[in-house]
Amino acid sequence: MEKNKSKLGTVLSICFFVVIFAGLLITATFTDLQISQKLVRLDEGQYFTTNLFGAIFASIGSCPTYIMLSAAFAIIYSNTLRSENKVLKILGSIAANAASVVAMVYIVFDIPRYLVKHFGEDIIFNQTYIKVVFIFAAAAIAELICRYFAKLDDKTAMALLKFSFIVIFAVILSNILINIIIKNVMCRPRYRTMWYLGDYEFTNFRRWYQKSVMPEAGNPLYFEAVNGIHVGHDAYRSFPSGHTNAAAAVYGLLVLPRVLKKYNTTAWKILLVLISVGITGVVAVSRIVCGAHFFSDVLVGGTIMFLCVMLGIKIFIRSGFERA
Repeated sequence: MEKNKSKLGTVLSICFFVVIFAGLLITATFTDLQISQKLVRLDEGQYFTTNLFGAIFASIGSCPTYIMLSAAFAIIYSNTLRSENKVLKILGSIAANAASVVAMVYIVFDIPRYLVKHFGEDIIFNQTYIKVVFIFAAAAIAELICRYFAKLDDKTAMALLKFSFIVIFAVILSNILINIIIKNVMCRPRYRTMWYLGDYEFTNFRRWYQKSVMPEAGNPLYFEAVNGIHVGHDAYRSFPSGHTNAAAAVYGLLVLPRVLKKYNTTAWKILLVLISVGITGVVAVSRIVCGAHFFSDVLVGGTIMFLCVMLGIKIFIRSGFERA
């Protein structure tokens, strides 16, 4: 009886998701350009917005992926420390610890990279001494996370290992789908690409399902750089949104109720959903404000990560798994 209820709940959840997603995608199909025209904040001939909301969240939008990866590797580190195999215990813990630190430290280089695009090279976060301070701070935070997970009991650490595998799986798969395959196949021009080229009538606008062609050097639609910042083919990689996909790594939090009893309550489940949707949604809106993406871009980008997390749950958490 309990099993039938679980299956019914799963079917209803899938149906609800399909209806909501289909409704939003249909809406995006017919309103992409209009939504962008209302939300985008670009001066005439501008490519990188100086709008504070758009620029800030464009700069920190990828952080959830690196934070989740850092935590995932820290959990792997805590498990390798418990291994009875000496080689795995030594080499595995060193590799996992290093990966956790690298993932967290990468944020220090990623954020200034985007801030420079929007505000120029003089921003304080781009100064070498500031970066050094933040590198040490990020490394220290990663080490503290590793130490925290290392102190957990064996059962909790093993249960969280499922979380780690799902996060790493979802990040890798979604990035392959979006950044390696779909973007390079669809070649959709960004709103700000057309704006920068003076195409204020948006004659080169393409709907999300319309495949375009990547212009090469010499083509009037191609431009190598803006204000000394390399652009090139990136101007035609609008669909789907990689930033929103990166922000949606927070959907990995939805794994916690599946592995830990503490989070397997209605209140926690609702809170984790609100946090995941909220963070993803804010970054998604910021990408539209920047003119970097359309509504359909951010919708599909975030959804791909969500589906990869759900697929990861199906693969790594078998029925009958006992929560810690």
